Amino acid sequence: MEVSKLKTIVNLSLNDILPALDIDGGVSGKPRLGKTSIASIIDLVSSTPNGSPGGGGFAIPTVIKTVADSGDYFIGIDVDGLLYKITKADLLASLSSGGSTSSGSGTSGTVFGYPSGMALLLEGSLTDKSGNTRNASAVGSNSPLIVTAIDGKQVLRWNGSGTQELQVTPFLSNSIGATLYCVFTIYQADNYNLVRTAGLDDYWKFVSGSGYFGTFKNSRFESYPLSMPNTGSHLLSIHADFNTYEVLVDRVSKGQQQSTFAPGDRFRIGVNDKVFTGDIATLLVYPEYIAPNSTKDTAVKNTIKSNYPSLVFS
Repeated sequence: MEVSKLKTIVNLSLNDILPALDIDGGVSGKPRLGKTSIASIIDLVSSTPNGSPGGGGFAIPTVIKTVADSGDYFIGIDVDGLLYKITKADLLASLSSGGSTSSGSGTSGTVFGYPSGMALLLEGSLTDKSGNTRNASAVGSNSPLIVTAIDGKQVLRWNGSGTQELQVTPFLSNSIGATLYCVFTIYQADNYNLVRTAGLDDYWKFVSGSGYFGTFKNSRFESYPLSMPNTGSHLLSIHADFNTYEVLVDRVSKGQQQSTFAPGDRFRIGVNDKVFTGDIATLLVYPEYIAPNSTKDTAVKNTIKSNYPSLVFS
């Protein structure tokens, strides 16, 4: 294993794994190597009596502070089972803030650099990286391929066959709003739909060039948004609550609409009847309305731009 080639992260996920050396176990009392999740470490030290004031009892053991320099690396395993490295400084910073949170509670912290409180995060995998175990599964017998594409990242690729629809168990029933971010690459110009939340005849792009969006609605918009993309890689976000609905493409608003939010009875991706030919690199959903250009929205945008620098917005 060549450590220099491992992915470097700066924020931990609660589901990440770190090696643990059991000094009391093993054959004939010899130490043995085990593993522990970040969540378990947080739970353990948060209950200690000597924690930081107001910090839920969290205290970083002195031995961790003294055995490594700030730039030294710890090796971990992410939710996809891939090795990564994280510096001592970033590890301590994540642990001190309670680690990354993905409970949807809106508490402080980040997951893979994104603001906390997310309900779903799919990035180049069917595994939900938000920590909520809302993994995607194929509706039929086929799934999108996992390939390397935009900026060297893994993506989910649809080949246009119309048999690669994914589903996630609906998760927005108690929400009064939702915000969705999708990084996608389109190779087919017309009649595609990427996310459907109700049984509507809706399009993210129709042959006319416009969208007929029904995501987070109980009826579709007619010819909104105008001028949807038919090629290239893009960031699209949907911001919806009981009063407003707004789509941004590459951070440019397509206009705010009056609308009634509907969480829907399904969550389908790349629906079979509106055939998609292209890639989805990131699909991120928050169970809340996030105003465009707000602090939280800007933080999401900045993380996405950091992950995919070739996207055309700044």
